[in-house]
Amino acid sequence: MTTSAANHSESVKQEVMFIDIKKFDQDLYRALHTSEPEIKVVMYEKVSPNSTPDRLQKWLNAVEKNGGKVEIEPPPNELVPKNPLALIGLMGGLWDAIKAVSDFRDSEMTRAVKGRDAIISLERNARGEVVVGKLTFKKKVN
Repeated sequence: MTTSAANHSESVKQEVMFIDIKKFDQDLYRALHTSEPEIKVVMYEKVSPNSTPDRLQKWLNAVEKNGGKVEIEPPPNELVPKNPLALIGLMGGLWDAIKAVSDFRDSEMTRAVKGRDAIISLERNARGEVVVGKLTFKKKVN
């Protein structure tokens, strides 16, 4: 029995591909229940921070509801504004959208983020537009 439990835990990845379907929620839920310090959500299709899918917004909102922080990491090799609110301002409606999502039909599932912070890593696409590259759910250090 121990072997099958070990095999099960090995099948849970540190990276979860984001595709806007219910299976993503299930995969992320399982990954968050591992002892891994970081779970990365890799964007299959890069999206603008202003049009983050509701499925992702729900998880980010859950981080805040469970006492975590949601941080924004600017694109690589770009200066970080001294005022972090300036960076948030660049993101337009992202924060409003995250805070506006209040439908928690999946509240049991989203409690899986308890004890984690989220980092939204931005990057620039080939056209120079800022897009969400990945999200990282990171265990808080006590």
